[in-house]
Amino acid sequence: MEKVKVKCKFCGLLKEGFRIKHYNLKICFDCFPDFFKNRIQHTIEKFKMFEKDSSLLVAISGGKDSMSMAKALKELGYNLRAIHLNVNLGDISDKSQKIVEKFCQNENIPLLIIDLNLELNVSLKDLSRISRRPICAVCGMLRRYFINREAKDEVIVTGHTLNDEVSFIFKNMLFWNDDLLSRISPLLYEKEGLHRKVKPLCFITEEETLQFCNVMKIEHIEDACPYKSEVYDVFKDTVNHFNQKFPGSILGFYKGFLKRVENFYSVSSNSTYLQACQSCGYPTNMSLCSICRLKEKLLQYKNHG
Repeated sequence: MEKVKVKCKFCGLLKEGFRIKHYNLKICFDCFPDFFKNRIQHTIEKFKMFEKDSSLLVAISGGKDSMSMAKALKELGYNLRAIHLNVNLGDISDKSQKIVEKFCQNENIPLLIIDLNLELNVSLKDLSRISRRPICAVCGMLRRYFINREAKDEVIVTGHTLNDEVSFIFKNMLFWNDDLLSRISPLLYEKEGLHRKVKPLCFITEEETLQFCNVMKIEHIEDACPYKSEVYDVFKDTVNHFNQKFPGSILGFYKGFLKRVENFYSVSSNSTYLQACQSCGYPTNMSLCSICRLKEKLLQYKNHG
């Protein structure tokens, strides 16, 4: 977003601001924070994600998306607790944790830190090698497991943006992963040991979360993870290109997908039977969940490695 002098649509004054192209909207820096927060509130209400008195467990990585979301929810008056997973990837993990700790202290938000080394006594790189899965895939699996484990009577809130959601849809449409496509939604209801999970940023772009952090002076980690998926980057770049060339296209696509997804997939297609893991109780479609199977492989590796 280019910084320019604009006649703000909301206050009507000629001030420093920018144009949000996909809304064809000129807005000043002073009015943007309320616009950003109102968009989040509207999304919460539209999908009935949670109530004003609900308890929220907000996943905070230290990046612009989760930090802007936590700040907005706090200012909207919601009751939230933060959770951060340190996966021990060196400087970037240490820096992220410090940023999150400082932010939560300043905002008076209770914070829980999950340290991978304390949980499994092994590095993420080793887990990737032992499981023969990409680091990104293992990291995501661990985050989902620990966050769900730590949620009490709380709604889990994640910072997935419009860019994330459309990239995920593009990727799974290209490879026709029907199981994942059928479960794409801003709201996943609680069921069989899984807590409710919501995405209040699903209609907000990464450009907007960055602008909110800049305007509100929210410190955030700017370094990209050195192990991020190259495949996913291809789809993120494609989505960003579409949005730049055709402003509003990805927002229209996402809204259109949500309207049509129930026609694409019957209710029964996304109702996979889940049972409690025989070891830890985590919901799974097998006798042992993916984390416990990973722990078994880890034990075998340590005994015979």
